[in-house]
Amino acid sequence: MANIYLVPNWFFSYSIGLEIAFALITILVASYSFRIYNLCKEKEYKSFGIGFIFIAVSYLVWAFVNLFLLDKISSGVQALTLQEFVSIGSVGIYVYMLFTLIGLATLAYITLKTNNNKIYALMIIISIVALTFSLNKAITFHLLSAIFLIFLISHFFIHYLKTKKHKNLLIPIAFVLLLASHIHFIFAINHYVYYVAGHITELIAYLMILGRLILIARK
Repeated sequence: MANIYLVPNWFFSYSIGLEIAFALITILVASYSFRIYNLCKEKEYKSFGIGFIFIAVSYLVWAFVNLFLLDKISSGVQALTLQEFVSIGSVGIYVYMLFTLIGLATLAYITLKTNNNKIYALMIIISIVALTFSLNKAITFHLLSAIFLIFLISHFFIHYLKTKKHKNLLIPIAFVLLLASHIHFIFAINHYVYYVAGHITELIAYLMILGRLILIARK
């Protein structure tokens, strides 16, 4: 039976709290993105906001799924299997992955600098098909997320090189941390330390993104 991740009992409740915090932070990120869009009418901020709304919903779903798992965690460390996820509703974990990928695809669409909606639709369709028919959905999810994040890192780092403003480094560094978190979750299949590290890395990344948008909105 394939393990999704190893999670320490002492951290599981905290992880649910963090996932709810991620949802709230990403909602704030979306809110500030739309606020900046209303001020400057740059479509990049609108797409940024839409992308983070999908990501916020994904974290709410993930927290909801984990609340069902909470009573399944015994003392020590327990491996959560695909069968246990089915027992609480495999739809929940699939929706979490799906909404995350749609959110990241929406953000990655920004990097293409095009208004071709067919390309955007193609990115989402490919993600849905790959995730749906994959034999190992967890690995496929993290690999697809990594691809989208690499595009985002490149895009925002190039933007930093053009502007030479140190504040513009916050966004690419944040996406590097999000990429690192997905790598952590892949290794969390075998060791719970990576599960904890992945959550902490995500928290820092989202706070950095939110901080940068707050600075932009105040200008």
